[in-house]
Amino acid sequence: MKQSSIRPHSIAARLPFSPPFLPLVMTLVDKGAQGFGATGPAAGGLVLATEELFSFYVQQAAKGSAVEIELEDQGYRLALSLIFRVANPDLRALNLTWRCSLDNEDALAMLGPMLAARSVSSLRLEFGADEQVALRMTRDRDYPQAAPVPLPPADLAGPLRLLDPSREDLRHFAAMAVTAGSEFLPGFLARPDMAAAMLAVGHVSALLVEQGNWIRGGVLWRPLTDACLELYGPYLFGDDPGDQGLRLLLDEAVGRISRSAFRGLVRRQGAFAGSERFFDFLGELPLRGPGGINRCTCYYRQLKEESGGTVYCAEPLATFLGAQYDRLCLPRQIRPSSGDPARLRDSSVLAVELEYGRSLAVIRPLCAGRDMTANLAAHLELLRGEGIANFLVELNTGRSEDTAFAASLAETGFVPRLVIPDGGQGDLVIYDHPAAGARA
Repeated sequence: MKQSSIRPHSIAARLPFSPPFLPLVMTLVDKGAQGFGATGPAAGGLVLATEELFSFYVQQAAKGSAVEIELEDQGYRLALSLIFRVANPDLRALNLTWRCSLDNEDALAMLGPMLAARSVSSLRLEFGADEQVALRMTRDRDYPQAAPVPLPPADLAGPLRLLDPSREDLRHFAAMAVTAGSEFLPGFLARPDMAAAMLAVGHVSALLVEQGNWIRGGVLWRPLTDACLELYGPYLFGDDPGDQGLRLLLDEAVGRISRSAFRGLVRRQGAFAGSERFFDFLGELPLRGPGGINRCTCYYRQLKEESGGTVYCAEPLATFLGAQYDRLCLPRQIRPSSGDPARLRDSSVLAVELEYGRSLAVIRPLCAGRDMTANLAAHLELLRGEGIANFLVELNTGRSEDTAFAASLAETGFVPRLVIPDGGQGDLVIYDHPAAGARA
């Protein structure tokens, strides 16, 4: 196995995967996090995840094997990777639905992975040759929620001008967006210091518009993948006669983005007037709320000529993709999947991102397994019980662990609604659940 290359602002080690090395691994993560300026829950969460995952999977690893550890400072968060070799690892406890029973020794033995999955901000699984497993986690630094700030007066007059924001400018804009109750705000804008930190390390770009001494609005964008950017906004405070501020922001932002190396730009928010000038329509996702249905309208702009690609999948996903690729004029070839159910792992794993403000759960496949249908159904039942009314699944067409879920998604009532080109390792298929608000 090739050793990880060390990037700036990161530390890495390759050690024997055996119990005596656990203290060294924990010290590496703990001292590394402190060296990167992380303390409290951010550092503690990663150390806990390291201890529990190492302790559990070292029991399943072959004798004499190695583990690779990498800790990277990404500015607003820390990223931790554990890479090792295990045949058919037991991953069940990484699911949100996993529950430990005091009467069940097998379940108690998996308490560690369950705690690890709940102590990090995000978790991804990758599988390589020779039974390689990569657990990739992030833990956000601790940032306070936005505090209310003044908004522009209604009688503000004068010309609008564009502003490339400093960290302080973006921090204040984020607080204004929260104070104004702007719809479809990404989570990082609810924590202004986090948005400012992301701007500083280049993980988000932004453009603001000013009038007088007031910030009147702004637009942001950041990579969804290496090929596709996602746009947030424009968010405008107060009246915008003739959509002047909106057009000013989008003209400049789209112009800058078009000169980048990215092939596409997606926007997943509400509808807006004049969208056809900037975007093609991808589709709509109805989200249920206390006031009725709130529609999330998805737009897309192709920035570079498509180079084509191949998607391996089975029905019913293949038929849906064929129709969408024809409608969007995407040069994709769809081939039958050769997936063999007998080669699936015992257990599947799903990641869940919750947005309580929109009563929304976004589910992402991490690992395919023989229990995919039952696992999806269990997640629906659990999340409905917590009052969640809307469910989306993001399925990556370039990842076999994702496309293996297609039949199970259909069996549990999920329906594919739209495709975001280059939104994942391949394209990103968005499913919703028409009866999500109903209990089974």
